[in-house]
Amino acid sequence: MHPEVSYQEVWTSSRIQEELGRMDIPFESIEGTRSFVGIIEGINPGRTIALRADMDALPVQEENDVPYKSCIDGVMHACGHDAHVAMLLGAAKVLSELRSSFEGKIFLCFQSAEEIAGGAVELINYLESKGGVDQVIALHVWSSIKAGTIMLRDGPTMAGARGIEICVKGRGGHASRPDLAKDPIKAACELVLKMSSIPSNFYDVLDHSVVYIGKFQGGTMGNVLPHKVVLSGGCRFFKIGGSDEIVRHVRRIAEGVARIYDVDIEVETPRANVPPVVNHRRSVERARELVAQVEGLTVDDTLPPVCASDNYSFFLLKYPGFYGFLGAMNEDKGIVWEQHNNRFDIDETVLRKGYEFMCGYALDFLGQKM
Repeated sequence: MHPEVSYQEVWTSSRIQEELGRMDIPFESIEGTRSFVGIIEGINPGRTIALRADMDALPVQEENDVPYKSCIDGVMHACGHDAHVAMLLGAAKVLSELRSSFEGKIFLCFQSAEEIAGGAVELINYLESKGGVDQVIALHVWSSIKAGTIMLRDGPTMAGARGIEICVKGRGGHASRPDLAKDPIKAACELVLKMSSIPSNFYDVLDHSVVYIGKFQGGTMGNVLPHKVVLSGGCRFFKIGGSDEIVRHVRRIAEGVARIYDVDIEVETPRANVPPVVNHRRSVERARELVAQVEGLTVDDTLPPVCASDNYSFFLLKYPGFYGFLGAMNEDKGIVWEQHNNRFDIDETVLRKGYEFMCGYALDFLGQKM
């Protein structure tokens, strides 16, 4: 009910820390962010594991008519990060009560600003300052997967993402005499169409990928050719390093279109380059074996990778682990709206399954089964 957008999770952080205090779990804040880490220590030194939850919301006006709808105008938890926090707090409560029964250390990572690709690197730097961890795990509730099921894939699980910004500069003029101008609109249209062909004609066809433009901005009147057009978009890919190859093709195509239309085209990639989420085989195998211990939870092997992106990928580049997708859809309850939709909701019965699964994995990894 109290969503906050990226880097502004003031109330959220305070509320979580209040709960950690009640559990007698110490925590440390990450300088420069709203992120922080709770620490549960076992009876003796041993292996280490990090459990992560993101906590920021989206600038979306909620349209659900439910008692727990957002109290903040124009902001809602449209991606389920509040559920991630709830599950991690649930796991924290159980694990803190069992801390005298296991060896090792558990880091509870609450991450700010995931929606704008922030927060992850700072948390990893913190973990590295503590000697790193032996394993890292996280769950994401997913509204297109049925409640009671979980997706645990080996290898690429979420796409990588890279933003692309393009400025097409021509020479404005009267629309009735395009021959006396250098029309950036025609060049931009040509460029958009050519870019969309990259996945099928130039980039590795064995890697699922997409190149897109979501913003096309230029012009002020129908009979005035503008001086420039600005395009904003990006690409998705599942191969590590795939965006470098895709951007190279975008630049090459831009050079060709610029020559054809006698305009200047500048291609920039200013936004964060987020790698794909790639799960580690042994971690996934261990996780799949433990699903049977959670009442009402089964593995769904039919689900494809997710084309959305998440900078949790940086954790998995550094440490072994996995990202699981916990089903949260319930058609009987009308909970069917996709992530980032203003009607997004989850079946809250999955929260117990989520934190129970995380507890089971953490304790099994540390050598103490529930």
